[in-house]
Amino acid sequence: MDIQYLLLLQNLREATGGVLNGAFELITKLGEASIVTLLVAFVYWCVDKREGIFLMLTFYYNRVINGFLKITACVYRPWIRDSRVLPVPEAMADATGYSFPSGHSANAASFFGGLAYNKKNPKAFRVLMVVLVLLVGFSRNYLGVHTPQDVIVSIILAAALLFAFRRLLVWVEENPDKDWIVLLAGVALCVLLVVYASLKGYPVDYDAAGNVIVDPAKMPIDSFKNAGMGLGFIVGWFLERRFIKFETDGEWYFRVLRYVVCIAVYELLKTYATPLITGVVAGGVGKALEQFVLILYISAGAPVLIRLFSRFHKERS
Repeated sequence: MDIQYLLLLQNLREATGGVLNGAFELITKLGEASIVTLLVAFVYWCVDKREGIFLMLTFYYNRVINGFLKITACVYRPWIRDSRVLPVPEAMADATGYSFPSGHSANAASFFGGLAYNKKNPKAFRVLMVVLVLLVGFSRNYLGVHTPQDVIVSIILAAALLFAFRRLLVWVEENPDKDWIVLLAGVALCVLLVVYASLKGYPVDYDAAGNVIVDPAKMPIDSFKNAGMGLGFIVGWFLERRFIKFETDGEWYFRVLRYVVCIAVYELLKTYATPLITGVVAGGVGKALEQFVLILYISAGAPVLIRLFSRFHKERS
């Protein structure tokens, strides 16, 4: 049934000459981890620190749990399962690894769904956020890179985590001296994912030409990256909470300016610093360290810069 649904959408693409392909390729980018990272950083640094923490916790730990599910189920992509499925070529670049559940859908549901979950936001805005979640999920089907169950499970999982993590953060606020428990639990979950991804077995199947369909040596790498993200966030969250304690206040132009500066530093790290890590530490461990450094900067490094900016701004004022 799932393959038939994808073939139906494929027939629609072919019948319309791919006129909607470009639109859905843009929509699907809203679910890319790199895009969501920039968006969630803006909320955290410039809009609402408390809400930013909630969104980042859900986003990064949804990726950790998503990593567990992917390498446990080991479900092949639709075009591997059925050669009749012909995805839009441009969408296949990010469609690596296993199919279930959908990473793009999980990312979108964590961020846009998190904004919709906040009852303080206007109703029309919340409805728009839900629509974006559904559009990103549908785009993965329309482009032929995910089945409906890949998308549905990701959205359900994100909804469950939004509910659970909102209550977890309320508990931390009521018990501020017990935040170390959350830190240890978060670290343990990330370490467990790394160990699990390293030790478990992966299926080895061959195509008609005798080539390995999915290289099992490459499959743990995405899980390592997800673990690095989760670890970078939870360590940074704890450091910021205990020692840095930045604020998101200030005039709108000052918030925009500091976002531009902080993102510029992030891009410099991403372009020049983290490649040094992967150059020295190869494989999945290097990828995990790379993501750890980047997300640690977002959760704790940039807040240090923001505190310095705020102090300088107040002195000048």
